[in-house]
Amino acid sequence: MDLTDVFAVTKRVTEPKVMTKLVNKQLVTKQVAGRFNWLAFFFAAFYAVFSNKYRTRGFIAKLFVVLLILVLINCGLSYLFDGTDVLWNLIEAIYYGLMFDTWYYHQLLKNGYQEAEDTAISNDFE
Repeated sequence: MDLTDVFAVTKRVTEPKVMTKLVNKQLVTKQVAGRFNWLAFFFAAFYAVFSNKYRTRGFIAKLFVVLLILVLINCGLSYLFDGTDVLWNLIEAIYYGLMFDTWYYHQLLKNGYQEAEDTAISNDFE
């Protein structure tokens, strides 16, 4: 599992993208929103588990590994700085919401998807 994009804040996806892949002679299209993901902010990796939109091979496992890493960092910082649990939880949730679509984009690339040539994308996402 490649986790090089876990802390790649400067390489964040900031605009909507359409990803395509040819599967069994049919074109499969996935959309990456490229914005702050509020549902990931509130529900973390569990949002991807219960959402059909983010079904792609390896993505949910990657999210739980990232969540485990962030929780361990959170626990360590909470132990070092007493009384700051709420602050670290909020920072972790914000980071998860910011990076969720970037992690999805990188997983789609790893699974063989390519960016569509036509960049005219509607802002209406499922």
